Amino acid sequence: MSLSVPSKTRTPKRTRLPALPSSLRPLADKNFGVFWAGAFLSSMGFWIQNVGQGWQVLQLTNSALLLGLVAFAATLPNIIFSLIGGVVADRLDRRRLLIWTQVIYMLTALLLGIFTTFKIINVWHILAVALINGVVSTVGLPAWQTFVGDLVPPDQLKQGIALNSTQFNLSRVIGPAVGGLSVGLLGIAGSYYLNALSYVAVIIPLVFIRPQLHVQQAEQKQQEGLWHSLRVGLDHARQRPVLQILLVLQLITGFLVFPYLTLLPIFADSIYRVGATGLGLLNSAAGIGALGGSLLLVVLSQRIQDGARFLLIVSALAGVACLAFALVSNIILALPLLALLGATSVLSTTMTNTAVQTMVPENVRARVLSLWILIAFGLAPFGNLCAGWIAQSAGAAWTLGVGGAACMLGTIIISLILSIAIPAEARIAQS
Repeated sequence: MSLSVPSKTRTPKRTRLPALPSSLRPLADKNFGVFWAGAFLSSMGFWIQNVGQGWQVLQLTNSALLLGLVAFAATLPNIIFSLIGGVVADRLDRRRLLIWTQVIYMLTALLLGIFTTFKIINVWHILAVALINGVVSTVGLPAWQTFVGDLVPPDQLKQGIALNSTQFNLSRVIGPAVGGLSVGLLGIAGSYYLNALSYVAVIIPLVFIRPQLHVQQAEQKQQEGLWHSLRVGLDHARQRPVLQILLVLQLITGFLVFPYLTLLPIFADSIYRVGATGLGLLNSAAGIGALGGSLLLVVLSQRIQDGARFLLIVSALAGVACLAFALVSNIILALPLLALLGATSVLSTTMTNTAVQTMVPENVRARVLSLWILIAFGLAPFGNLCAGWIAQSAGAAWTLGVGGAACMLGTIIISLILSIAIPAEARIAQS
């Protein structure tokens, strides 16, 4: 009997595509990649409508006060309902919740477009729609932010949040320019229709996405009462001193520094004397800085170990940039400072968002994140109202100068508290 020796078979070589850098790895996932692309197109639509709507409010009223009131109407519901919205986003299917919120946004944009086309639009219609969208966003914002965690594995959460911030800030750079062109070519109604159409780009992927959820079973969630669910989320925040300090730091920076965008028209008109064209240049500088900050965070997302210390540095830089911007009277010097302000604003909000989502269990993530939404999108916008009121009597430069100095002082105090009360090891463990 002869023994046959099996011949060596050659396995065909497979051509492997080059792996994405770790910072971009979430984009390799089909669900996240399609969602990210749709979100970018939808964000573009938001900025296109923002330009057309602002121009329409000025045409209808010629009132800067009503222009600010429309913006404030969209943020007011976050002060009242954001904590409840976090509970809803934890209790219900986030994917379906997002589909319905995006549909409502699409319908309100379409409604404003129709009213504008038939020339029956009134500023009170715009205010009412801003309030409706604001109420919807109290559920939509926590659901949107935490849905990223439903699409990516836990070890890629930081990159996913940073990439989500990048798409929004990329649209912030491109969208207003497209919005200006659309108003000229299609009219103000066209900006509303384009925004309504853009929501289709995110609704369709949401219909087909089937995320791997890691949250509690729906039956267990429904057994909790609404107020009990809210108390559970607040208890998780109370048990993490680092998280509390980061939220306070976000409030200080948002209230004292972020109003620089609101006061930019005054700088363009009265200080730099560059008119509307110069105002566009100032806004573009801040937008480019914001995009640069989000891209930097994508690269550094896995390398940042002590998130609290990083945020302290960012807040200090924001205060310094705000104070320096208030002191310079040359637009050439102001542009890089605005880019730095744009970068620090994105780094601050995105890093706080990341810290909150990585510090708490997934089943209470939206509830705790709603505290960040309350601060960043509810309480901090009051800084715009206060800055405008103070600037009327003290001047825009003086207002931002004091705000920047106060932010620096607040950052120093929080840094001392953090270093004395909480060791570095505990900060790293919590973040």
